[in-house]
Amino acid sequence: MASSGKSSAASELSRRIRQVTFSPTVAMAQRAAALRARGERVLDFSVGEPDQPTPRHVAAAAAAALEAGQTRYTGSAGLPELREAVAHRYREDFGLECGPEQVVVTDGGKHALYCVCQCLLDAGDQVLIPSPSWPTFAESVRLAGGKPVTLRTDDREGFRVTARQVSRALGPRTRALLLNTPSNPTGAVVDAEELLALGRLARRKKLTLLYDDTYAKLLLDGGPPAPVGELRRLLGDRLVVIGTASKSYCMTGWRIGWVVAGQGLASACATLISHSTQCPTSFAQVGAIAALTGSQQSVKRLEAEYRRRLRRIYPLLTSIPGVTCVRPGGGFYLFPSLAGHLGHRAPTTLALAMRLLDEEKVAVVPGEGFSAPGYVRISFARPVDELNEGIGRLAGFLARLSERQ
Repeated sequence: MASSGKSSAASELSRRIRQVTFSPTVAMAQRAAALRARGERVLDFSVGEPDQPTPRHVAAAAAAALEAGQTRYTGSAGLPELREAVAHRYREDFGLECGPEQVVVTDGGKHALYCVCQCLLDAGDQVLIPSPSWPTFAESVRLAGGKPVTLRTDDREGFRVTARQVSRALGPRTRALLLNTPSNPTGAVVDAEELLALGRLARRKKLTLLYDDTYAKLLLDGGPPAPVGELRRLLGDRLVVIGTASKSYCMTGWRIGWVVAGQGLASACATLISHSTQCPTSFAQVGAIAALTGSQQSVKRLEAEYRRRLRRIYPLLTSIPGVTCVRPGGGFYLFPSLAGHLGHRAPTTLALAMRLLDEEKVAVVPGEGFSAPGYVRISFARPVDELNEGIGRLAGFLARLSERQ
């Protein structure tokens, strides 16, 4: 017999999931997709993925594995050959000495972060997160029962966090510092000297440094790679690298990421995976082996292409009256301030971004999603002609908006 009382399905959900917010980048991408489904032409600069295809030799390796019937479970830590390939890549590119037993393959970078937080944090443990930041950082900490502690960075300082700032934020429950360099959404790169200062601070205070290097191979200023090997020598097992094939190898949909950690944490992540996702897709892992062990020319071409795009569109964006933007040092995002254009018709960048999409069919991600109201994130992982047109539409929209305020 049906109950006559009113009930809410939401009230039956766990407190844990009710505290999690939906990804703002996914939300904006879905809104843009809905407009496209109605036949609208949308210039979508919201999603953080390369527009180039996966390199052919990578796709061919996965296709060959599929044809050969390599479709069964692998070990929960991933194929041994892929774990060795990850270890080899870090030795070659960053001077980080590790063995395959310290590598765990995951279902993408988000899953790597989730596994680490679940295995490392207890209820109430605090994790320092420089902000503006990718929202999944904070949510992964919360899902593990931890408490994210925001460290506000300033565009006047290029959005770069410092060891001094971290030191002032330390408390008795601080367990880890989560560092993303180059940063999503700002493109800020922590320089080598400051990175090592953060490492020395983490060693003194017995903190774990969670180092997300998703965009580490997409440097826009031509600088040297980060001294991750030196960080490892400073911190030992207190350095945990969270990586992914998604951006550098144009493999976002393949869902291949990894954790590089001490053997204890690596084993714990593998145990968690054995009771959750079991293992990443077998033939996708074979493709990742080809990506990591084959020619790295495609990565270099990708990096060069994003430098070219930045040179083209950065002057266009910063020439718009009332728009300021820190030049990114890595990744493929611009994070301009539009605070000067907010008013009664668009009181927040969330409202502004929605109007921009509805009126001009240009999708960007509002800064509220990154704990940075007043800013928007623009992905320039799109063809240059689309970028030129999109910046032009944004300029016209802001001009009209200012006239109406």
